[in-house]
Amino acid sequence: MKFNNSEISDIIEMAWDDQTDFSHINKIYNIDEGGVKKIMKKNINLKSYKIWRKRISQRSSQKTQLKGRINA
Repeated sequence: MKFNNSEISDIIEMAWDDQTDFSHINKIYNIDEGGVKKIMKKNINLKSYKIWRKRISQRSSQKTQLKGRINA
């Protein structure tokens, strides 16, 4: 799917936001997590991308831990 510069900027901004998850981006732009990662990798510098991926992986592991506590 092709996005214009404004949409790419919005997707990047939403991806950086700790309060926004991939499902929300998917609802608005009909793009999955892999697509968001590709956009991020292509449109931000490599160091920023690596920092973002580290934050995302930590955030998803925190959610998993919280779900385990709630369901316990």
